[in-house]
Amino acid sequence: MFDNLKKVHAWIDADGAYDRGPGPRVSQAKQETMYALSKCMTCGCCVEACPQSNNHSKFVGPQIIAQVRLFNTHPTGHTQKSIRLHPLMEEGGIADCGNAQNCQRICPKNLPLTDSIAAIGRDVTIQAIEDLFSFPDRET
Repeated sequence: MFDNLKKVHAWIDADGAYDRGPGPRVSQAKQETMYALSKCMTCGCCVEACPQSNNHSKFVGPQIIAQVRLFNTHPTGHTQKSIRLHPLMEEGGIADCGNAQNCQRICPKNLPLTDSIAAIGRDVTIQAIEDLFSFPDRET
């Protein structure tokens, strides 16, 4: 689980501890989503209950997907959204979720895991389309 957290860059980079002034405003709805996701205690119950997470699968699990949503919702973390989404576009990523929803039922903190899977699935699709139409700078 912790290796998968590293894989999706599940932290927010900070370049110093100096006062940067007030941060951007965060809507009440985003605050509530972020708070719900921040209650994860990395217990692994959701991963154990998931039929796609096993010794024969590379699926990162619902907890990792929820953490990506948490950090991508944060105003500062949003700047590194694509860095977190790209590993979920590979083998073992969001496409490997079978939507059994056992994770949601078993979570002791009642995290919105299935909502996070749906939200990140949408974000991954948008990222794939953006990647498809982005062209690297051409040297002339």
